[in-house]
Amino acid sequence: MLLYLLRRLLFALPTLLLISLLTFAMSRFTSVDPVKADYRESPTAYIAEAQKLGLDQPAFYFTLTSVAFPDTLYRILPLDKRNNLENWARQNGNWTAVRRFWETITTELDPDLEQVSGPVLITFKNLRHIGRLEQLPGVLQRLQTHVDTLQNKTLRAKMQQQFLKISAQYDALQRQRQPWKLAVPVFYWYGLNNQYHRWLSNFISGDPGHSLVTGNPLLTEVRPRLVITLVLNGIAMLLAYLIAVPLGVFMAQYHQGPFDRWTRGILLLLYAMPVIWLGSLLILLLSRPDIGFGLINGMNAESWLLSGKSFGHWFCDNAVKFVLPVLTLTLHTLAILAIQMRGGILEVAKQDFIRTARAKGLTENQVYWKHAFRNALFPIITLFAHSFPAIFSGSLVIEYLFDFPGMGFKMQQAFTTNDYAVLFAMVQFVACVTILGSVLADILYAWADPRVRFAKR
Repeated sequence: MLLYLLRRLLFALPTLLLISLLTFAMSRFTSVDPVKADYRESPTAYIAEAQKLGLDQPAFYFTLTSVAFPDTLYRILPLDKRNNLENWARQNGNWTAVRRFWETITTELDPDLEQVSGPVLITFKNLRHIGRLEQLPGVLQRLQTHVDTLQNKTLRAKMQQQFLKISAQYDALQRQRQPWKLAVPVFYWYGLNNQYHRWLSNFISGDPGHSLVTGNPLLTEVRPRLVITLVLNGIAMLLAYLIAVPLGVFMAQYHQGPFDRWTRGILLLLYAMPVIWLGSLLILLLSRPDIGFGLINGMNAESWLLSGKSFGHWFCDNAVKFVLPVLTLTLHTLAILAIQMRGGILEVAKQDFIRTARAKGLTENQVYWKHAFRNALFPIITLFAHSFPAIFSGSLVIEYLFDFPGMGFKMQQAFTTNDYAVLFAMVQFVACVTILGSVLADILYAWADPRVRFAKR
């Protein structure tokens, strides 16, 4: 059994690595700069924070690009400068000419821009935000017009001199275009000193980073909410199985009877309801005194993170807030579990060993619970591997509906505030929990039928 468990865990590792790659890639495609410092106000502080976050390192172990880009592109900071240069090099192909043109409109120009304002200043600075290089001639033409309107002759002469430098560099940029370089591939190897390796190592060691909004460690932000969501899902899953498994057996035992028909109809209705609709219906029926019974005040649970209480104390104080979310998840999950258990029992009941058990004089309860039950568990275990991530994703909706301070509520907050560090860390956490559920299902397979773990032999 131990060897089987180790083998299943090893098989799960490639999946987790692939998910971590996708999560890391998504985190790098966001438009939000993770550095909170403003480069224009404090370049030194920006560079220091960017280096602390590892943004001056390559993104991955290697990169496959074209010879139009240098192997040190990752060192360019700030990030918007890197993105602009990369964009222009993709249009022109000559990195040296692009870099020289950029320096002309930034490094050489910035000291003189302190003396101007108005349309001249705006147009000069707009040069570094141009997306398409073919737009530059029109901007340069407008810039010449604005410079000629300056009243101060000395300042106008200085700006005209800068304008001539920029025009000359743009002409050189056009003459020295090398688009053929974009079609020549090149492979750059960076080794272990890269952002992905650092991110994955920190995640495994329990330090997945910091929130972009609050600045708190992600573990501090996510761990309390992850515990709450796991408790919520664990209670709902446990109740669903405790109710659904015996219910499915009884439905099969009284097959085609009134109990079976009525119960199956109710379960199909519950399963057909969207989980958010079912939760809203329970709020109306059980929580609203003006419409329903007003029995449970199941909304707005206190945040464990902000309460300063131990988890046990917090859970006892907010136990009533768990009722509606747990009830919603339990009802939605047990419906398909009970129907599947019923079908599994009925399928096993047709086999020869069940007829043999009846021929020996065993009671119906002994036939169903002693002989048919364990052999009918495979569909239920299969559903466990699928329902575990499904109920987890469903709880994200439920937590938002009931204002419950778990992973779902935090994920919604992270999305609305563009806190992508928290958002993608939570995605990775959910992936780990989902893979864990799949591994646990494999272990249950081996428990239900020892032939599973010995099949390889």
